[in-house]
Amino acid sequence: MSDIDIVVEICGSAGEGTISAGEILSRFMSEEGYDIMSFDSYPAEIRGFGKCVAHSRISRTRVLTPGKYSDVLIALNDSHSISQLPVLKEQGVLIYDNKPPKYHDEDKSIAGWLEPGMIPYGIPLNELAIKAAGNARGRNMVALGAFAALFGISQDAFIQSVKRRYGKKKQVVIDNNVDSFVEGFNWTRDNVRKIDFHLFDSSPSDVKRDQLIINGNEAVARGALAAGLHLYAGYPITPATKIMEILSKELPKKGGVFLQTEDEISSIGHVMGAGFAGKRAMTGTSGPGFCLMSEFTGLSVMAEVPAVIVNSQRGGPSTGLPTKHEQSDLNIALFGGSGDSPRVVIAPTSVDQCYQAAVLALYIAEKYQTLVILLIDFFLSNSIKNLDPPPPPDPRYLNANIAPGKDELKDYKRYQITENGISPRTIPGTPGGMFFSTGLEHDERGKPVYDTKTHTLMTEKRFRKHREILKEIPEPRITGWEGQGDIGVVSWGSSAGAAEEAVILACEKGLKVGSFSSMVLSPFPANALVRFCDRFKTILVPEMNYSGQFANMIAPIVTRPVMRLNMVTGLPMASEDILKKIKEIK
Repeated sequence: MSDIDIVVEICGSAGEGTISAGEILSRFMSEEGYDIMSFDSYPAEIRGFGKCVAHSRISRTRVLTPGKYSDVLIALNDSHSISQLPVLKEQGVLIYDNKPPKYHDEDKSIAGWLEPGMIPYGIPLNELAIKAAGNARGRNMVALGAFAALFGISQDAFIQSVKRRYGKKKQVVIDNNVDSFVEGFNWTRDNVRKIDFHLFDSSPSDVKRDQLIINGNEAVARGALAAGLHLYAGYPITPATKIMEILSKELPKKGGVFLQTEDEISSIGHVMGAGFAGKRAMTGTSGPGFCLMSEFTGLSVMAEVPAVIVNSQRGGPSTGLPTKHEQSDLNIALFGGSGDSPRVVIAPTSVDQCYQAAVLALYIAEKYQTLVILLIDFFLSNSIKNLDPPPPPDPRYLNANIAPGKDELKDYKRYQITENGISPRTIPGTPGGMFFSTGLEHDERGKPVYDTKTHTLMTEKRFRKHREILKEIPEPRITGWEGQGDIGVVSWGSSAGAAEEAVILACEKGLKVGSFSSMVLSPFPANALVRFCDRFKTILVPEMNYSGQFANMIAPIVTRPVMRLNMVTGLPMASEDILKKIKEIK
């Protein structure tokens, strides 16, 4: 099928190679020229038990979401896969082990849970794995071989992809994986009659083997490195840990400094110290760790010290749901600080935007001498996408500090009141550039003062910088119906892809619907939002939190009724749910 667009799920228990199989499949399909998006879910506990699902969408057209329902379910573990059957489509394909190593009770065999219309293919996964490699560890590769045979995938091409994937492993590892794949492929080809209609194009066009296949955490790390990051200090926490792992290897190669600290308070302290010293610095965390950093966030604003914090949201509150998706840290990102503490909040909407957002965050933090929060989430952190290598950052993003001139150093005022709010900043050691810096309110030289006039002037100065930042942020993304319409969908972060896809589908059905999203949430492009909303009768805000945090933020800005679609399922927002809500409103 030249217009193929299918979702494949592989479900198993931790330790069965479920996630690896999904990654291998996605990587191969990308190499074959398909657009892919994959998203894995797994238990919060250390490996050894628990349900894992590798979810991959494969399409000949641009993919914006991973898709809610699956076309194919590959069951590596019956008990876990039974609970995954509700998201298999009515005529979906099930690949399962018809000769499991242990006898299943009737109610624990996935074959007994099939609904009418579903298409089962029983493959002796365990038996074939043992035949291929002498043990059952290769059941995931046997399953991929069966999938390839059923869906018209070239055996030779897949084998070469597997060899590239395991190229740095011992030869026995490569051979065992290849042999297991071949065993599954050949048995299925020779013994199974295909009765479903899915079939991949045997010769897809526009193959781009040089594409990156990365997730949002990797994109953030790459963007930070490209933007001249000098120091990263962090403490492991799901789902941001991968950023730290990558930078621990790559940052020292570029002359930078990596520190694994004893806790999140220490990590933000190191970032503040490096920022004060004139170095680009960043830390990464999730909601619980971000809470611990709140005192230092206020210091960054008051002392005007550049700092970047990546907050990869997960289900909350407290330690909450470490390996589940949510967008519920918006309030603390925007307002989580004592007093009036304006901060920049950048929330990328896709994996490729994660790279751009990291570059932008380090630039804005340095130029405007302020706190920048890069707000991603579990889905973006772990969602794998294929994309073209991003171009290097614009040179103006790489050295943005505004230093004082010689005349200004004669009577240096570190916190000089300026029209745009940016004060000339010296780096420690600059002759004539000494100044006071504390968390107390201060005059232009940094000396602590407490009078009404100074506090008012300095507060205005700190907010004035945000008006300047508005001039530099990317334009909001607006798609869909261009004239006067019925429903405007306003979204943020990773939900924006689902919103855009839902709007595309709605427009195809003749509905007058448009979508709006901005990568920068603070300062927020309110005027652009008002212009967009004025074209529609009703505004719909879909987001993955219970209280409608973003809807609460924009409701005072717009003059239209604001409808809400709030979900806390632990899974990414689905375009199907947004489209359903659009139809209900219409």
